[in-house]
Amino acid sequence: MRMLHWMIALSGAGLVGARAQAPDLLGPVQMGSYTQTIVVRFRSEAEASRARLTIAPLYHDLRQAVSTRMDDSTLNDLVVPVVMARYGQKGTFYLNRLESWYQDSPETGITMPRDPAREIPPRLLSGGNSIGGHTLSHEYLPSLSKNDAFREIMGNRVALEAQAGIQVNSFVYPFVAFHEGDLRGGRDRLDLEEMLRRSGYYQLAEHRYNAARDSGLQDAVFITLDNENGGGAYSEAALTRERPADERPLFLVTMHAWVRNWGAPDFPKLAAIYARCSGRPDWWYCNQNQYAAYRYQALHSRLSATAERAALRAVLVRPDPLDLGDWVPLTLRVERVAREAVVSVECPGADAAPLDLAGGFAFDLFHDHGRGAIAACAESDNPGNVDKLGEAKPGPEGLSALLHRGSGALKLYLRNDGPQPLRDLRVVFRLPLRWQGGVIRGTLPKLASGAADTLEVALAERADPDHYKDGPEYDVAQVDFIGARRARLYATCESPGAEPAAYFARGGFWFLGPLAGDEADFDPLTFSKPILDGAAPASGYEVHWSGRLAWRTLEPSRSSILDPDIIPTTGKPNIPKAYVGDRSVYFPHANAQYILWGRIVSPDSRTVRAVFRGDCVRRLTLNGRAVDGGELRLEKGGNDVRILYAPAQGEGASFNESNYGCYFRLEDGQGGRVRDVRFERPPLP
Repeated sequence: MRMLHWMIALSGAGLVGARAQAPDLLGPVQMGSYTQTIVVRFRSEAEASRARLTIAPLYHDLRQAVSTRMDDSTLNDLVVPVVMARYGQKGTFYLNRLESWYQDSPETGITMPRDPAREIPPRLLSGGNSIGGHTLSHEYLPSLSKNDAFREIMGNRVALEAQAGIQVNSFVYPFVAFHEGDLRGGRDRLDLEEMLRRSGYYQLAEHRYNAARDSGLQDAVFITLDNENGGGAYSEAALTRERPADERPLFLVTMHAWVRNWGAPDFPKLAAIYARCSGRPDWWYCNQNQYAAYRYQALHSRLSATAERAALRAVLVRPDPLDLGDWVPLTLRVERVAREAVVSVECPGADAAPLDLAGGFAFDLFHDHGRGAIAACAESDNPGNVDKLGEAKPGPEGLSALLHRGSGALKLYLRNDGPQPLRDLRVVFRLPLRWQGGVIRGTLPKLASGAADTLEVALAERADPDHYKDGPEYDVAQVDFIGARRARLYATCESPGAEPAAYFARGGFWFLGPLAGDEADFDPLTFSKPILDGAAPASGYEVHWSGRLAWRTLEPSRSSILDPDIIPTTGKPNIPKAYVGDRSVYFPHANAQYILWGRIVSPDSRTVRAVFRGDCVRRLTLNGRAVDGGELRLEKGGNDVRILYAPAQGEGASFNESNYGCYFRLEDGQGGRVRDVRFERPPLP
């Protein structure tokens, strides 16, 4: 067996090292690119000189796109493709783990297949639909540790592509949650956007997501929200208004396949919306993979043309379809000449199909023949982070792969166990936010049958790593290659992560509860007042609704997924009353409250500012004295901190970050994090 070794390292804006070249990268997601040469021939030199070649802002130069977005792994999703097909509609289903499905109502008559992970996706994809990412577990992303959030986002794409054999480029946030107001100063939103880019997503099908600022991710406009005009775009005037020539929005029918929204058994209310919004000749009815890929190409491709006698010779630099995740062609327009002036269009290695568009000549330019669609996709995981390929199970075309995270580097082991050589291997490392340069690329022209190769990537830690290295790390190498067919193999690994630094609050508190805020003859504030005012805590307390309460912490498996600035209480996004099947969380009261008891150790006396949710912290004391606002006057040494915490109540609070636990961060006078203190749990009585 032949063993090769090559190494790449991040250096400034590009890559250095053997067989690792910096590709021409396009757009905010920095997609790889390639070049096509186009020759448009005319009847005369004058017409060639006058002609201009441009990229249409939307497929076939249509004025807008219309699609459907359906979230969550809902069994009644299976009704939607049937309804869409009747009206020529297409859509995208945003899914979680393919093994986990639920049904909001059995009135549709849909029953659970024997193997839902394999049987449901093909039915959703029928008629030209696509699948998008919605995280593995539908957690509230801003509340998670950075490593766990990346695992939810990137791991979801890997699982969907490997299990369903499709490509995914579009994403939507669980609970439409991407930031928590001013608690984190907007850092949560920026970090999640960077995770999406590193994961290869570039379409974010959220309603007017870029209204306040351009994220570099494409967004959408809701026509209707669960059969209500929540997006404000359902009127005929909103759908047909005049807009700038290059504005080509994506309108969405959204967002859950629930019987209560659309009616049973065959969603007649959804059908009524499609009846109104179908058959319009200037609308593109597409899935969101197609829209994303077209718009990204239209916005970020580079086109230049020069007249040569009776021809226009053009060079097009366009994104690689392996990064786009869809093989939709580009529509090019030949302007300033009559349609009949064009004699022919040629592009070596690619098809060009003329179009009959009003006002002139246009054609669809497809991707090169050698850049065909992926025919097989799989995952080779390494949950134990072992450092030896060994007898790994071969993936598509006989390629075996193993990814290992060592100290400051990633190693990718490749071996061709198939009967024929593999060629055009392209490797894209996708890294969590702890590391600079989160997308690192390399290429390998060929891997002979029986040959092996090792690729090593040197990693450079970011300048502020502590918030970004909490918990297990999830790393990914995306390997695209050609054997008898084009294939993709994801090599993934998980490595143990560090505990958060001591200046994070997560590990510094005990909690007592839940206390019933809606129980007759019981007031949590009255009950907790002696404790909050500095009385020595007892080991336990008797309460008439459930017996004895004792100080405790959550199991690490539940608390370690959270942002280290959150003091865990339930570790779950929903109210405790919702977890009927989980007795460790379930509490038959809607208003659950908690007493938190911790200690802050300071090297000197100083004043700091505590950042928390004012609507959830009912009372805060420091060393037995009530704190008004967030100003804490710390003494040198240990400082006793006690909080009565009441997660948000009322509309919209059933799924809320505050249910996980209490957000608590210390800042100095300039808004920076205080790093020379430590949180620690006091000794239990």
